[in-house]
Amino acid sequence: MIRSGQALRRQFQYALIFTLLLFIQLMPRGWGLGLSRILSRLAWRLLPRERAKVLFNLRLIFPDRGDHLAMGLRVFEMMGLNAVDAVRLPRLEGKQLEELVEVRGLEHFDRAYHKGKGIVAVTGHIGCWELMPAWFAQRGYGISVIGRRVYDPRLDRLLNSARARWGVRVIDRDEGARESLGALRRGQALGILIDQDTRVSSVEVAFFGRKAKTPTGAAALARKTGAAVIPLAIRRLESGRHRLTVLPEIALSHTAGKADRLAEDVQAQTEAVESLVGLDIAQWAWMHLRWTEKPNKQGQGERDKGKW
Repeated sequence: MIRSGQALRRQFQYALIFTLLLFIQLMPRGWGLGLSRILSRLAWRLLPRERAKVLFNLRLIFPDRGDHLAMGLRVFEMMGLNAVDAVRLPRLEGKQLEELVEVRGLEHFDRAYHKGKGIVAVTGHIGCWELMPAWFAQRGYGISVIGRRVYDPRLDRLLNSARARWGVRVIDRDEGARESLGALRRGQALGILIDQDTRVSSVEVAFFGRKAKTPTGAAALARKTGAAVIPLAIRRLESGRHRLTVLPEIALSHTAGKADRLAEDVQAQTEAVESLVGLDIAQWAWMHLRWTEKPNKQGQGERDKGKW
């Protein structure tokens, strides 16, 4: 049971988040983007733990770069800008979404989709990822996504209703194995985020040259159903539009041994996601502690106090 104090905090958080979301949805997009730039800079200053995670990861993966602070601030700024378009998505019309998103490599998706065996669409927390399933669904593709429940059921309903408005079906990560198989066997595309260390079946593979626990679900579903594995991601352009990039289908491993095949499949998927992150490294969620290496208890980034 939730204690009264915790319930009160959640009520306040929900009211605050709901009000902010509605405020951003109702204001012109340009105003929302301007507000996000201010809020992201405030977040950079006022959220030391998240800032420390970003800086720790950037230094871990790019040790020779001398601009970690500037990169970290840009990560916050890009996340804020992308969040605005994600929040505004429920109020967009189909034509507006078409104008907002441009696509490269759609032929790879179409070729796999028309085989009728389903698509395991692997991606990561890159750019405004909520735009991708909406764009495909409004084009008439059958789209489902695997997601994790938000801690507050009211926020969870808000998020899922926004997806459902575009015809995107949400499958619960922890309880939706049968639904996932069904979606693929009906020839639909199933979107799966594979770039975080979560409490699911995983295997250690290399991501940006360092070991990281990576979910095996996407690889296992593809093997079980014969669905094509298609990597894709979206990123914000300087123009303010978003570019959805679809990569060619990833062939399944033929290595002897079930465990080795699964590990090789996951590694191939991870390398594809890495290449998509590399299109603009500032648009990936660097505040997630992705790798085996973790910050010490004092936190990394203490030496950055007062520099921003």
